[in-house]
Amino acid sequence: MTLFLLHQNHKECTMLRLNKKCLMLLVVGCLYMTTASATSRMPPLPPECHAADEAKDPEAKVNLYTQCLSGRVRLEDLRGGMMQDWQRPDIHFRRGNAFFELGRYTEALKDYNFLIDKAGGHVWGFHQRGMTHEAMGQNAKALADYNHALKLNQEAIDVRYSRGALLVKMGHYRKALPDLRFAAKESPKTSEFVNALAWLLATCPDAKVRDGKEAVQLAGRVVSVERTSSYLDTLAAAHARTGDFGKAISTQKEVLLLAQSEKASAEVLDEFKRRLDLYMAGKAYTDERAK
Repeated sequence: MTLFLLHQNHKECTMLRLNKKCLMLLVVGCLYMTTASATSRMPPLPPECHAADEAKDPEAKVNLYTQCLSGRVRLEDLRGGMMQDWQRPDIHFRRGNAFFELGRYTEALKDYNFLIDKAGGHVWGFHQRGMTHEAMGQNAKALADYNHALKLNQEAIDVRYSRGALLVKMGHYRKALPDLRFAAKESPKTSEFVNALAWLLATCPDAKVRDGKEAVQLAGRVVSVERTSSYLDTLAAAHARTGDFGKAISTQKEVLLLAQSEKASAEVLDEFKRRLDLYMAGKAYTDERAK
């Protein structure tokens, strides 16, 4: 059995929760890899692989990982080695992440497919492929990948959040709620997760999902740590849902001031203004944008 230790250089960092059993398996896996490496005396990776890990520009990463996968040996660099078959899935995963960052989704899919084919049940491979399908507008395929990842690890917080957010986008609000609750509970310091739950509770078209009082509590917790126009917008919507239009109006006015200082686009500013008009008319905002 081969253990692949993969790292995800993406905007949303992956959080892995390890219980004692998982930690023991990880330690055993690391010992196995160390022993196997020492026994077979496999050469190190080509230097381009290390350079790609350190590169900041995703285009440079793609080029360097591609050179790395070619297995080319540079005679002037004695550290250079030939790419081993067991190392390839890891490098394909990393290059796929760089392709994803560049918006080159078709190429990213090829790398994630390679990883999944070679490494088998890989949670983050399915997660990244799902995110790629979602970015391409292929929501059904994205949902299938998220579901597959969660069959492998139902406590993968990032995957639960991604699936919940996708289900909201697809209009499956009641199915989305447990996933968003899980992500917010298990990672309470991640503002994005808590805000997503608060927004759903404040603005959901399904009255059985809405809970304005809880939304106010959650959104208030977020803005006490990270006061951005987007997060304040959620708090204003939550106040409006509870019927406290005075607080909704004052908060939304602050949203507009912050958005201007953040140099938000005209489209975003118009959306914030429309919500302010609603609150001034004594109406709560309901998000009907699900596809």
